[in-house]
Order: sequence, then C-alpha cells, then structure tokens
Amino acid sequence: MTFKNKILVALFLSLIILITATQYLTGIKTDKKLTVIKMSFEECKPQERVCNVELDGLKLKVSFDKDIFYLKPFNVSISLDYKSNNKINKKVESVYIDFKMKTMRMGVNRFLLIATDINKNKQTWQGKALLPVCVTGRAGWFSELEVIMDEKKYILTFPLLVKKATD
Repeated sequence: MTFKNKILVALFLSLIILITATQYLTGIKTDKKLTVIKMSFEECKPQERVCNVELDGLKLKVSFDKDIFYLKPFNVSISLDYKSNNKINKKVESVYIDFKMKTMRMGVNRFLLIATDINKNKQTWQGKALLPVCVTGRAGWFSELEVIMDEKKYILTFPLLVKKATD
C-alpha cells in the first residue's frame, strides 16, 4: 500500500469516527429526566415485514431494507399513526436507532432518524444507517429503536440479519 493510500484510509477512518461521535453526542439528553421503557420484539423482523407496535395511543410501524450488507447504507423507516379517538397532545421529540451485536462491542452505531412527514394524525421518520464489518466474522446483530415522547424514552429491540457481500 502506497503512502498516499495510507493517508486516504486514515482520513476515511477519521471521518467515520467524527460522524459517529457527532451522532452519538447529539442524542444525549441532559436537560430532563426520562422514564425508560424497554420492550423486545424478537418474533418481529422488520426486514421481512412491517412490525406493528402500540405505544401510549400510537401505532408504530417499523421497517428496514430487506437486504442489509456490511459497509453499505440501508434505509430505516418509522411510521407513527395516532389513534382516531386519541387527543393529539403527545409529541414525538426524537427517534434514534442504535445497532449492537450480542456479546461483542462494535463501537457506536447510532443514527438519527429525520421527520420527513408530519401531520395531525401521522408522522414518518426516516434515515440511513451503515454497519461495520466484524473482523471475527461473527453475527448476532440487533437494533434498538429509541422513541422519545412525553418524558418517556421507549427502547424497542428488534433482530437484524446482516449479510456479507458474497451471501
């Protein structure tokens, strides 16, 4: 590998670290205390079908791209529908998604989802994510979707299947 290529790789890795650190730090809430509610949905796989979850008068629909590969961006989409008889006083403040591996630390893989469509009874939050390669070849990824609303932080866990480029 030439010196020029080494410099380019070092710059690329530095950029990834900077982006990851920025995404992580923007997700830290220090101004108020949130009640954390954790829920696991091992039977629902958002890559295969839309996962439906009910949260305090909201119908939440979670979906990912069907095929997720290492080092290739993929889409995450969250749709929130308010029940028709629910008074619209609940406000979703932010939606993040965090990707982790069971029994192994893979660094910070946290991404902010952006509200792309908000109206009286429905909200859509979308984003792109990118996962690193595990050098040991292990799998066992899962996602933690974080929805902050009404002084509550919901952490919803879903399984995730990541493929190698040769799969």
